[in-house]
Amino acid sequence: MIRIADGLTDDSDFLGLLASLVGGLVARSNPAEVWIVHIDNWFDHKWLEFSGTGTVPSKLPRMFETLGIPPDMLASDKVAFYQKKVTFPPFTPNRILGQWSYARTVDGYAEMPLPSLPHDSESKGSRFNIQRRIEDRADSAYFLWYSSNTLKNGRGSIMVYEIESERTGCWFTAFHRHDKWELTLTKGVSRSEIQKLIHSEP
Repeated sequence: MIRIADGLTDDSDFLGLLASLVGGLVARSNPAEVWIVHIDNWFDHKWLEFSGTGTVPSKLPRMFETLGIPPDMLASDKVAFYQKKVTFPPFTPNRILGQWSYARTVDGYAEMPLPSLPHDSESKGSRFNIQRRIEDRADSAYFLWYSSNTLKNGRGSIMVYEIESERTGCWFTAFHRHDKWELTLTKGVSRSEIQKLIHSEP
């Protein structure tokens, strides 16, 4: 079975909810591979399909052009890249608390060291990450990221990238703990679909 690793800062009820969600996903689609990635602290929906940041030349006012000022002498603007072909989210190595890989077997899923981790142990610039397209990694796989420190924060985030038959689906969901953990936000997926996955029978 697919195991969700627990740390000292993780709320056990949130991990139970996460385990139910993972169980619902694999029961629905039966992917060949499943990756579980533990992220240090909270992350929000802006990470969904985010590829990295870069710089582009600032838009030149007309007066600068007429003065003959070269574009490379002027400031550049920092922009966020969201590409048509989805790449791995560019979390820095110090935010990766763990990466676990599972492969489908005749008896279900077994943990095994699949090659080429989703996240490198060394930090690299955005220009490298925008070439790391998720569809190049597998034909049938789920990549799931979840936040740590849920015990203190009282909130948790989950992001999933699905690859199946050259189709890539990406979605994000967030939960807050009140008397119990409650679904508060979805992006790229409906609330009803999340509830269905969590409460699906194994």
